[in-house]
Amino acid sequence: MLDSITKSLNFDPKVFLMQVVMFLLLWGIMKALYWKPVLGRVQSRHDEIERAHTTVEQTRNEIENIRNDYQARILVVETEARTQIQTAIKEAQAERERILAQARADAEATLKEGIARIERDKEEGMAQLRERIANLALDVAGKALGGASDRNALRPLIAERVQSSGGDPARN
Repeated sequence: MLDSITKSLNFDPKVFLMQVVMFLLLWGIMKALYWKPVLGRVQSRHDEIERAHTTVEQTRNEIENIRNDYQARILVVETEARTQIQTAIKEAQAERERILAQARADAEATLKEGIARIERDKEEGMAQLRERIANLALDVAGKALGGASDRNALRPLIAERVQSSGGDPARN
């Protein structure tokens, strides 16, 4: 039966053996001339990709380190800025308190000066009032007594009376 199948397929063992030898010879030539360079190129490409992956990973690590360093620096700067702001606020508050204290002291000094000025003006006004009262009293006495009164003799008496009453004409 094998013979009948081989005859129906026109199978020739010599041709088959020749084809196998040719296939093996072609396989060797292809391996030496084509597949070795192609596989070498594939391997070199694979190595390049691996190096690229390694480089990418190293770059990622460097970027992460730089980012962490940057964040640490930002934190330090923010802390310093907060400290400086707090210091400036404390200095401003101290300056504010100093200015307020100075303003209070100036206001108190101005008030005392104003009160002293009012007292001086009051005393001057009282002295002028006493003088006018004395002059009026002298004029009244001069008119009441006529020419018999001595203006210079009455002045000390009237001044003493006005002084003893405190210059208040309502108390006389």
